[in-house]
Amino acid sequence: MGIIDRIILSIYTFLLTFLSLAVILLSLRLIPLELAGTSLAYMYGQWEASLIGAVFFLVSIRLLLAGLRSRKVKDTIVHHNDMGDVHISLTAVENLVEKVARHIRGVRGIKVNVALANPGLTVKLKAVVSPESHVPSVASEIQNRVHEYIKNTVGIDLADVQVVVENISNDFKAKQRVE
Repeated sequence: MGIIDRIILSIYTFLLTFLSLAVILLSLRLIPLELAGTSLAYMYGQWEASLIGAVFFLVSIRLLLAGLRSRKVKDTIVHHNDMGDVHISLTAVENLVEKVARHIRGVRGIKVNVALANPGLTVKLKAVVSPESHVPSVASEIQNRVHEYIKNTVGIDLADVQVVVENISNDFKAKQRVE
């Protein structure tokens, strides 16, 4: 459910709370019947009341459909076996790729994006490389290791492994010394 649906649901819930409170007070005879009768008689034949009713009806249908919408995770890799299906989310694959790429010598930082492609997966990596390393060989090593690791771990071939070197930096996270 998106943010707009949540806002609509909050307003809708507030208005229905007010309406249910009015019904409770009316049923307990805390509101005079004449007041409720004149209020309902006032709405008779008013196009504004029908417009408000139509808005409530449309909001009800929208919230009903939003609640019935499938909660199935869309971005998964599915492996079929004898015992059933195994779904692996793309977030899990991103974490595996990040783990492999961080341990390559010369890589200072990495950002990973994994997407489904027709023959397999497409992996896009944005790397920060140290200035002492040979950038083409580091990029090639990232591609090779990521491809082999994902093939061995997840069991799927990668369609493409793109490496973009965003920065060449010597920034270390300095450990503070206690003196």
